[in-house]
Amino acid sequence: MSHIFLGKPIHWLVVAIIMGVLAWLGFGLVQTRDYSFFLFILVAVTVGSVGVIMLTTRKGEQVTREPFEDDSAG
Repeated sequence: MSHIFLGKPIHWLVVAIIMGVLAWLGFGLVQTRDYSFFLFILVAVTVGSVGVIMLTTRKGEQVTREPFEDDSAG
C-alpha cells in the first residue's frame, strides 16, 4: 500500500484537516452568511497546506507514484 499511498503521515493529516475545515464551512453555511470570511479561510488553508507540504518535503523526494504498467498516455 505504501507504493500507492505515497506521502508522509503529516501530509495525510493536512488532507484530513482540509476536509474538516471544508465540512465545517459547508455545514455552517459560512459561504452564504459571511463570504469574505469564507474566502479568507480558504486562502489561509491553501497557503498553510502548501507551506506544510513544501517544508516537510526534501528536494528530489518522490511525491507522486510511478505510472502503472497499463497506463497509456496516448
